[in-house]
Amino acid sequence: MSRRHEDFDEFCDPENPRPIKYDEVKDALERLSPFITKTPCMPSHHQREFTMKLYYKIESMQITGSFKERGSLNVLQLLPLDKKKIGVVIASIGNDAIGICHYGAKLGIPVIVVVPVTIPICKLQNCYSLGAKVILEGSNLTESQRFARSLAKDKGLTYINARDHPHILMGYGTLALEILEQIPLVEAVIVPVGSGGLIAAVAAVIKHIKPNCLVYGVQSENIPTFFKSLEMDKPIQVPMQDNMADAISVPNVGVNAFHTAKTLVDKMLLVNQDWIARSILHLIEKERFVIEGAGACPLAAILGNLVPELKTKYVVAILSGGNIDYTSLIRSLQRGLSVIGRLVRFSVGVKDDPKAYSQLLSLIANGGYNVVHQFQDRIWVEGSDYTIEIKLVCETRNLEHALELKRIIERAYPYSSEFETEPFNDKRMCPCYGRVAT
Repeated sequence: MSRRHEDFDEFCDPENPRPIKYDEVKDALERLSPFITKTPCMPSHHQREFTMKLYYKIESMQITGSFKERGSLNVLQLLPLDKKKIGVVIASIGNDAIGICHYGAKLGIPVIVVVPVTIPICKLQNCYSLGAKVILEGSNLTESQRFARSLAKDKGLTYINARDHPHILMGYGTLALEILEQIPLVEAVIVPVGSGGLIAAVAAVIKHIKPNCLVYGVQSENIPTFFKSLEMDKPIQVPMQDNMADAISVPNVGVNAFHTAKTLVDKMLLVNQDWIARSILHLIEKERFVIEGAGACPLAAILGNLVPELKTKYVVAILSGGNIDYTSLIRSLQRGLSVIGRLVRFSVGVKDDPKAYSQLLSLIANGGYNVVHQFQDRIWVEGSDYTIEIKLVCETRNLEHALELKRIIERAYPYSSEFETEPFNDKRMCPCYGRVAT
């Protein structure tokens, strides 16, 4: 890329990347320690089920709800005094903006954040509540970044690449120093990955202190930015798609992150939306943590049986954040329930009279099932004018209970019932990138 390009950023220059070094992270920890929460590494309540000594690094317990504030504070602390007075501008899809807004207010640094129109409502409201100027511009992060750079140039502000600035990555790495102190026997760390900043910083620290400790990255298969970049051995751009893990839905890889991580990451894994939803559900029901989709990705890899080699090992899964809005949370939980067979959708054709309808509901109730949704279709129905199609969503206890419901309904209505979603289609295989040792 030409240095004359309008998007040139001296701190994120593809021709001169700045890999993160251990000593820089150590210095950052000294600066951040008085202000940043040292989040706990808590053991899973289900270690026996996972057949590994699994611990969660719960970054959702930071005051802004994610690990991003580590980088936000570090980059603001290292700004020259004259630039602190003028102010900064960043582009973000949520958590970066909240961190910058929070510490900008505490340090008296004017902050402008540019966010895409698709930003989750709860993250947008958090930015507003922290007093920053918020501009909604662009349909994705790339478009927001372009506008933010233009705004910085016009107003004389400092533009900060919130996902790849080296000072931000140094702040992220402090998380890994805490892991090594809290779980000294750690043998593997599983990291959610978007543009790669967190895994780059974590790997730089872990591999410096414990070279044999594995560092795995996990990314949604819908937007496999870092995964594909490692395959191509260069930062690339991928098309944007809808993604339950919105905090890691980015089309580009950070150049500093990529050049730091590419020789340090042991494996990259891809997980699908069903596994992410199932993980969000598990974390709420079984572990009592509210975690956003991106933060649930490491557990998704475990639940998807993508890391059998980690059995019996000490493993830390980084739960990177918990800033999930109500609507997304409800959708994720319902999808998670459907994945494990606890929500089942089906339709049944019956005679259009109260007795036939009552018999169907009695059959369902006697089996211990709960009707969550129902719809009666008298118009778009095949066959007799005196037939209705009843579409139902039922709640079950577990997969076995769901399969029993299917048997009951198909036995009673062999020619007029149809299960529109088979309970739990278990797809275990997933492509992964493994670095070949030399």
